[in-house]
Amino acid sequence: MMTYKEKLVMFVKLKKKHIEKFGLIYADDEDYEDIRLWSEEVCKYIYNSIMNRITSCHKPKGLSNTTCPWCVYHDTEYDSCPSCSYGKRHGICDEKDSLYKKYATLYVKKSITNEVYLDMINKIESITWIVTPGWKI
Repeated sequence: MMTYKEKLVMFVKLKKKHIEKFGLIYADDEDYEDIRLWSEEVCKYIYNSIMNRITSCHKPKGLSNTTCPWCVYHDTEYDSCPSCSYGKRHGICDEKDSLYKKYATLYVKKSITNEVYLDMINKIESITWIVTPGWKI
């Protein structure tokens, strides 16, 4: 069974794959390593929070702070944004030149429908093989 760290990294990788269709980057190896530094308990909370949001009646529309592992990690409090490690690498979301602002000006922001998120979750949850400790997704 996959750990929650591995599930969260896979979620980010699947999100990255979708966003790259538009010629934009979303995440890189530093971002995956960032998640791997979080405790398993924290990753479980973040993954379940994102999954609950995707499967609830309050479905996210496009890119959302409720489906961003780093926003959930920082409890989506805007005063936490300057300390966000993802934001430090890619620009704080509300900054003019951040990746998020680039997504917001393109169709990509709305292209991640709830169906796309559900497909990502289904791919992650359908993996039944055991991941060898130390192996990186």
